[in-house]
Parts: sequence; structure tokens; C-alpha cells
Amino acid sequence: MPTRDSSVPSQTPLEVELKLIALHDPLVAFEEHVLPNLNGQVHVSKKTLKNQYFDTPDQLLRQHKMGLRVRSANDEHEQTLKLKGSTVGGLHQRPEYNLPLSTANVDIRLFDADIWPVTFDINGIQEALSPLFTTHFHRTTYHITDADDNEFEVVFDVGEVATDNDQHPINEIELELVKGLPNALFELANSIAQHCDVRVNNLTKAAYGYALVSGKSLQPKKMAYVLPINQKASTEAAFETAAAYALKHWQHNQTVYVETYKLQALTEMVRAIRLLLQVFSLYLPVLQCKALLSLHRDLIKFLQSLHWQDEIHAIRYLRSRKGPFSKRLNRDAALMSYLQGRKEGILNAHAPQDIIFSTASATIQLDTAALLLNRPWRESAHGYETPVIEHAHGWLSQGWQTLLQAMPNQTMKAPQYLSAQVLLRQTLLNGFMLAGLFDEDRERFRAPWLDLAMGMEELNALALLKHILQETDLDDKSDLLTWTRDKTDALLNVMEMTRNVALNAEIYW
Repeated sequence: MPTRDSSVPSQTPLEVELKLIALHDPLVAFEEHVLPNLNGQVHVSKKTLKNQYFDTPDQLLRQHKMGLRVRSANDEHEQTLKLKGSTVGGLHQRPEYNLPLSTANVDIRLFDADIWPVTFDINGIQEALSPLFTTHFHRTTYHITDADDNEFEVVFDVGEVATDNDQHPINEIELELVKGLPNALFELANSIAQHCDVRVNNLTKAAYGYALVSGKSLQPKKMAYVLPINQKASTEAAFETAAAYALKHWQHNQTVYVETYKLQALTEMVRAIRLLLQVFSLYLPVLQCKALLSLHRDLIKFLQSLHWQDEIHAIRYLRSRKGPFSKRLNRDAALMSYLQGRKEGILNAHAPQDIIFSTASATIQLDTAALLLNRPWRESAHGYETPVIEHAHGWLSQGWQTLLQAMPNQTMKAPQYLSAQVLLRQTLLNGFMLAGLFDEDRERFRAPWLDLAMGMEELNALALLKHILQETDLDDKSDLLTWTRDKTDALLNVMEMTRNVALNAEIYW
């Protein structure tokens, strides 16, 4: 058994770092544009690292949000255990334990017994451990002390995560705070984002490795039905819960799109961004501060660069083999080909990957994470400690009344529904954030409104199809126009019945 060369400290060491993924080689831009502005001391080192990750056959460590590896470099070995931590907007905070080893053989019995769950059979787990995947990469480390005596390590890793059957490239930047203020870490990350094509990353190298082991690609995630929230939460806590959820949803789905190009991930990414904007809009009157107001403005502008995604989503509806229009539209090869070309043209014109790796995207995510860390509203606002439920009644009633004005009792046609779509979306997002404060009766109220929102998405698709048919010359254009009109009328009839149910539903707040 390897000998233990050092003792585990009695206090849990907390790793605080930001993770970025670079689109291209960022080293030159970093050295030419970022380092000179720090006015500090810099020490550079380079090495090649080999890491072997271990777990039990049933991935017990993974189930407990733990990561276990042995790192080897120049015949020196170290085992590391990372425990469950928190990730908000790319800021990773998790307990980490490191122990030098005399060989590359892992031995978890060397760690302090107090760090493990009481249910763990350490000896049994040790016997069951086996290697799962490796990470091999070249590391360039900049140890920086800035003019304000903050210390960082900025690490550039280029290599791959690999199993026996597959591999995934690594082009990662990790910024770790060694000493000083977390704000300085965000400022440095923003400086990198100004000069390098990066995106904020909420996944570890180990997460990519486990995905390779499973043989499954990363999958898009849909938003939850209602945001889980403590019924006694303060306004501040409720804001932080909603903003953190939106950031996590944004970052997961942008990662999935970059890895897989699945359009559902793009749709969910935009939904997350819209949710984050609505979080800012809802809570800004209470949490008044310059930082939140500035982020609100920046996010409105950023969303404008994604307006084309609604058409992509409508094309997905029209081309879906399982959607509401598949029985008629999928057998029209010429139409399907046209829609495919139109979709590819939009994607080529707007380059979603470039948007994901843009300075604006990274800056908004980093600034939101910094906002949640710093809580600047505490210096200027009042009422942030008030239970959010005291605001929720008024917020939900105000949104509902506004929606009733936009959807009066008289019969509504397609243009009226489509003009009310943004308002309904905003009102439903408010409900998503706040309905968790109330009992299950909320579902009876929300369900028909959610059905109406889905109906509006179908109306958008049919409106796009009508526009396409009017500007193209397909062989069965006349029949398709008739089908589109009939389908629209049938959908409107269903939506009108649904709206009648929604308008007469009893409020839950």
C-alpha cells in the first residue's frame, strides 16, 4: 500500500475557480492583450499531465457528485478527491483534497475518514475501484499576482478526454483564485472574454469523461414545470434561485448545441435567456441597483441577436416527423427540401456558435454570476429581506390582469393571438418563478395557459408556412394553402375553447 506523505488538513480546502472553453488557441491573445494590463508579477510554467479517473462499476462516486483521479507528471503522482460543490454561472466552488503518492496506484484509504459519507465502506470501495477514462493534456500555467496583491492561477489545457473507444478534445481555460477577492477573478475572466473567443463552462473534464463512458452524447434539457422554491424564501433568495437556474439552463444547453448541433438545445438556450431577462425584469423594482439595471439592458440587446431562432423553431415544427403537421407535410418532398435549405441558410447567416462564443454572451454570464456573489442591491435597495410571497400575490395579479386585457372575451383571430404571445410568455415565466410558493391547485390554473402558449407556437409555424407558400412556386401550392388555412381554423377553434377554460379558472395565489 502506498505511504501517506502528508496529512489532510482539518478544515475543508475549497477550490474557487471559473472555467472557460476556448474556440481557438487563446494563448497569443492572452499574452498580448490581457497580461500587459494586469501590471503585476507573472510566472509561467509548462508541463504535460496524464490523469486517470476511477470509480466503482456502479459509479458510486459519481452518484455522490465525487470525482477521483490520479495525476502523473515527470514520475510524480498525486491523487485528488473532489466532493460535491456548487456551480453558479461558471463559478465552481467545491471541496478538494490532494495527496502525494509514491506510485500511480489509487488508494482512497489514505484520505481522512471524516470526508466520506458514513454509509461508505471504504475498504470495499477501494477493492471495487477501476479506471474509467483518462485526460491527457498540455498545461500552460500563469501564476499571477496583480497590482492589488490578488493571486491567481490561469491555466490553459489543450488535449483530450479518452476512453478505450472514444475521445473528446480539451481546449479549456481555468481561472483559480489563490488569494484575494473573487471580484478580481471575474474581472480577469471578463478581460479574457474581451480578447478571446470563449464560452463559460459549467462542466468538468470528468463530466465529459463520464459521458464518453456511458456512450451517450450530451442531451438538451427542458425547463422544469415550476421552479422549486422555499415558501419562506426572502425576495433576495428567490431572485438568486431563479437567476441561478436560468444560468445553469443556458450554459448546459449552449454546451449541448456546440457538442451536438441539436436544434432543441438552441431552443432551450433561448428559453433560458428569456427566463433570465424576465427574472431581471420582475425583481428589478425591488432589487434596485446599477449592476442589475446594466445587466438588464445588456440582456435585452443580446436577445435581439437571437430573434431568428423563432423561425428555426417554427421550421422544426413543420419538419418534425412526430409533430402536429407531420401526416400531411412530411410526404411533400419539395417542401421538406425547401424548409431544410431555409433552415441551413438561417443558421449559416447568423452563426449560433459565434454568438455562443461571443464576448457579449460570456460577459453577461460572468456578470450575472458576479452579481449573485456580490449582491450589490444590499447597498442601495430596501425590502430584499422581505418574504417573496408578500410580493408574489401582487406580481401574479398584475400580470394576469394585463393578460386579460390583451385577451378579451370576444373571439380572437390568429393575428391577435400572435400579438399577445410575448405577453403570455412573460406572464407564464413569472408563474414559473413564483408558483412553487403555492399549493398544487396552481396546475389547474396554469395548464390551459401553457396549452395556449403551445398553440401559439403552432400558429407561428402555420403563419410561416403560409408566407413561404405565397413566395414560392411549389407544385401543390394551392392544396397546401388550403390545408394551411383549414389547419389554422381548426387550431383556432381548439385555442378558443382552451382560452375560455383559462379565463374561468380560479387563481391559485
